[in-house]
Amino acid sequence: MENNYFVKFCGITSTQDAKNAEKAGCNAIGFVFAKKSKRLISPEKCQAIIQQLAPMTLTVALFANNSASEVQETLNICSPHVLQFHGEESPEFCQQWNRPYWKAIPMAENIESENYVDNYVKKYTTARAYLIDNFSKNTTGGSGEVFDWNKIPQNIDQRWILAGGLTPENIKIAKQETKIKCFDVSSGIEKSAGVK
Repeated sequence: MENNYFVKFCGITSTQDAKNAEKAGCNAIGFVFAKKSKRLISPEKCQAIIQQLAPMTLTVALFANNSASEVQETLNICSPHVLQFHGEESPEFCQQWNRPYWKAIPMAENIESENYVDNYVKKYTTARAYLIDNFSKNTTGGSGEVFDWNKIPQNIDQRWILAGGLTPENIKIAKQETKIKCFDVSSGIEKSAGVK
């Protein structure tokens, strides 16, 4: 993508939305397997969409506190490039499938510790990327709301992905106010849950 920015559209539930995402220049497409999500997709439907995508489009399977058997059953049917974990999964859990994985870091409003994010990174050293997202008690996965970007560490690199209430409008602001160049968009580009 121009200017070396990376964009992922998450919560894709139809082939048409996936193809439109590719046409828009999206780098990655995310499929949600978190059981309580409004954007939940079946492994069979996910695989049918993946088979329609260009080889260079990165595909990501999002899980949040799914059991190991649920993750394995999903991977037996569909073949994403990357696994993304949004729950309290341990590092051992995340890496047991020998696939690249991203770990979400929940940015709750009451975080005061300066070492909060650093401690996450030290715990999940095998993660290929860290997705910083707003925390929600009521939903599995992201909250769909923006968090205080001042809490983003200054020592970030290309492995950091910003999520949480992003829209085409506020991504422009995020580019200016943060050093992050990777963005994960979901609810901010939807007509309704799962419909982009």
